[in-house]
Amino acid sequence: MNGFDRWSAQKYSKSVDITSDILMFSTLCLPLSLLATERSEYLTWTVMYTESVLLCFGIKDLIKLGVYRERPYMYFEDKPMEQIEEGDYCNSFLSGHSSMSFMGATFASYTFSKYFPDSKWKLPIILGSYTLAGLTTTLRVVAGCHFFSDVLAGAALGTVIGIGVPFLHEINSIINNKINKKIVSDKIEQVSFNLSPTSIYCVINL
Repeated sequence: MNGFDRWSAQKYSKSVDITSDILMFSTLCLPLSLLATERSEYLTWTVMYTESVLLCFGIKDLIKLGVYRERPYMYFEDKPMEQIEEGDYCNSFLSGHSSMSFMGATFASYTFSKYFPDSKWKLPIILGSYTLAGLTTTLRVVAGCHFFSDVLAGAALGTVIGIGVPFLHEINSIINNKINKKIVSDKIEQVSFNLSPTSIYCVINL
């Protein structure tokens, strides 16, 4: 056990483990605050959130498969045999609960702020989202399921994806709007009207 993580090692606690599960699923429901948007926007943020969930879940699982690290409870005598028999004892890095929780909290905070920049609910949603994510992360350490570096890496991954996916959609939307405006502008320039005292000329450049 390295010195950076030694202080964070804890014995396994099933009740705290279950509580962290509940809090994680709660943070994943936070983007439902976007139901306050117009119905025409439902499909947009639903697609973005689905992409964020799948991306975060996929990356954290790939990392877990590639990194062998025993969980903190393995360093104590009273090990949870149920967890060991399931083969989950060596998947400490990184914390999936932390990555999913911070992804949900960041996505909800970022997108709500974009849709409602002047809303009185913006600050409560941001504070509430990160409080839930922070509690989830803390409980993963207290439950003996992760070291501090595990939850730190998970939180970083979730935060990057929670901001990155909607940000890339926003950039893509801006680029598409500029392209569409350019196309419309070019079409307008190809059609011109000339007015004379006796007639009106319409010139179309093909």
